[in-house]
Amino acid sequence: MNLDLGNVLKFDNEREYFEVLGFLSKDEEYIRVYTENNDKAGAWAPQGRMQLRNVDVSSLPKALMKAFSTSTDGRISETKYVRNLQEKHCFSKEVDPTGSNFTKWLYKESLEKVLETVPREYESDFYRGYHWNCEVVKRLRSISSYDINLTEESNQEVKSHTEGRKTVYYTTKYERSAKNREDAIRIHGTKCMICGFDFEKQYGELGKGYIEVHHIRPLSEVDEEIVVNPETDLICVCSNCHRMLHRFRNYIISVEELRQIVKVNNKKV
Repeated sequence: MNLDLGNVLKFDNEREYFEVLGFLSKDEEYIRVYTENNDKAGAWAPQGRMQLRNVDVSSLPKALMKAFSTSTDGRISETKYVRNLQEKHCFSKEVDPTGSNFTKWLYKESLEKVLETVPREYESDFYRGYHWNCEVVKRLRSISSYDINLTEESNQEVKSHTEGRKTVYYTTKYERSAKNREDAIRIHGTKCMICGFDFEKQYGELGKGYIEVHHIRPLSEVDEEIVVNPETDLICVCSNCHRMLHRFRNYIISVEELRQIVKVNNKKV
């Protein structure tokens, strides 16, 4: 595999290469791939380009993030790589947006066709890119940067601080039905529906019957009292997955999103 395909788009290894391929295969079209027939404008050859659309550079897969960080207008010139997408990965569907035959947007023929070009050992890397959630990654990287800043300050003098002072908070408490919780456990069982963790298997009698229940639609998003169906509106999850679903203050990670994250990272082990 020739990984030196682009002007600024570079890959450290095959995993990065297929991760980017998966990301470019997403239906959201966060990055538009296109060609310009510059020969019609007096240049000697067609030009392949990529344009960033409706997403922040900091939320992209690493190789793309590095490449677009060099751009001043949200575009990068990647003729060799774009040609590679056309010839090796079935990005053969062309759309002429102006009818001038100058600019042609490129799209995958189908997800199935692209997958046929991905070696089995790199399928998990492809799917990591395909299921990439820019909003989650942006938040995680923001938190990581904050943690790094704390680490850099760790060499400063360490001071002791008191804990335990009582503070009164006024907040909204959402009433939850114990019966709904019981029904959800009866229907779904006590094994985590995201990662498969079993408290009884891990902790024996101590963990028997224990599981946490998560509202698929957070109660904080509901303006009035609603009827909850334990079978479709609630899922049973372990404590770790429950924390990850609520990882961010103003953004609830979806169940399917977290399942995919767990699936992809389990394949790395």
